[in-house]
Amino acid sequence: MEQMLPGSINYQDILPVAVPAVARRRRFYPQNGTAFNSAGSSEIRIELPSQNSLLDPIHSYLEFNVTNTSGFNFGADIGGGHIFFDEVSVEQGGRVLARQQAHNRLHAGILSVAQVNDNGAQTESLSQFQQAGFDPAAGPAAVITPEAGAGVLLGTVPTNRQHNSNAMFPAAGTFTVCMAIPTGLFTQDKLLPLPLVSQSSPLTLVLKLADPSAAGVWTGAVGGTGALSLDRVNVVAQLIEVGGDVIQQFRQIQQMGGGQLSIHSTDIEHSQGPLTALQTGEQIVRVPIRKRSVKSLLFQINSEDFTNPGGVAELREQFFNLSFGGNASMDSYQLKVGSVVYPPTAVSCWGRSDTAANANRRGECAMELAKALGTLGFTNPTGRLSTTMYGVNNQTAAGIAAGPLSDGDNGDGGGNIVSTQSRDIVSACPFGLDLDSFQHQAIEAGVDSETLAQETNLILNISGGGTGAEDKNVHTYLIYDQHYYFNSDGNITFSN
Repeated sequence: MEQMLPGSINYQDILPVAVPAVARRRRFYPQNGTAFNSAGSSEIRIELPSQNSLLDPIHSYLEFNVTNTSGFNFGADIGGGHIFFDEVSVEQGGRVLARQQAHNRLHAGILSVAQVNDNGAQTESLSQFQQAGFDPAAGPAAVITPEAGAGVLLGTVPTNRQHNSNAMFPAAGTFTVCMAIPTGLFTQDKLLPLPLVSQSSPLTLVLKLADPSAAGVWTGAVGGTGALSLDRVNVVAQLIEVGGDVIQQFRQIQQMGGGQLSIHSTDIEHSQGPLTALQTGEQIVRVPIRKRSVKSLLFQINSEDFTNPGGVAELREQFFNLSFGGNASMDSYQLKVGSVVYPPTAVSCWGRSDTAANANRRGECAMELAKALGTLGFTNPTGRLSTTMYGVNNQTAAGIAAGPLSDGDNGDGGGNIVSTQSRDIVSACPFGLDLDSFQHQAIEAGVDSETLAQETNLILNISGGGTGAEDKNVHTYLIYDQHYYFNSDGNITFSN
């Protein structure tokens, strides 16, 4: 039997010697313009070519200036810089390698509250104008001062859980945003071999701007306008410059692998389906996405009906509509792929939103969301979600009277707004479902909906309270395994 020294006394167990390399920082700017807004040049294209450097994606970031050109004041929703982009994709030579639609809603309504803790939120207050640390209108002591009033029905509400004020970003104001580069290829930890990519068809990051009315709350109507202008957009890239002999070694490894180098990542794909008002019982939401290994499902239910009873229209700009959602009075949910249901026993939800005591039944959904994001073992597995933030109406008298739990309606049926507005306590209602057989241990261990072209449906079981008075959208996001192949002809292909 072979004996081995324990690591603590094995003095030969050292890291390998690195190849000769130099770390450099370089900025890549768009090729199709210098200033962008949703009513004009709304697509930003940034090419990332290099003949002798590898890109370190997790130590690179996206930077841009946002200028409020509307003449109105503005308060940003949660979600950081992601709220400005409706769609993000990675392309090469006109071929789409990965695409995330409803990217702003994914981050505002799900990932921001479920993955960013208080420490992360404080950093985002510096880099992405998020509310954190303390209430800027009340001073540093307010971080530990509970909100008085109706909010105590669901627990003590620290003021650092508030949304931004609609006066936070004044007319003509400019803010510099620094944020992680989105999509799976830029969030995995392997260096990207840019010299192996055709220099005439480099890797390209494509960002499409969302309508400014969706980005937060405003003091006036800005829908369909270029109210937010982005300039000085650039990728601040961490490049590792290596010699020609190292590049040649990569090419040899590429040939040994059948002409390919592969990188594994996970990507996210969006779909949405309608949920009709005043429905009870089993409701089916189609998820028309077919992948070979689906790891997790995330979803959010929200209304985009901004008309109160009597036909009185409210401005979308009054609501934090990206982040706000509800449970549509769900008793339980499951995912059905072909004839198989995941999980066999449905995930229990808290049911009727008009019953305050149901606030004590939200734990199972929170834990299933944590499992779907792979963070169950953390001290705080679901970011900033808490009893005052998860699936509640706004902390006003109307909001408490209408629930106080949220079914996702923006109004209470009596002319009162219950969706979150300027300086309201943040409320979000994300749900999740883990579908991975071997968490963090194997790739392609998720559910296969592609091989047999199986139909995929999200099954919502609605209580007698009904789905609410407003028609809603169910936004689903599938997290799936994706492989990128850097081919010897300079092209990048993928499989999923």
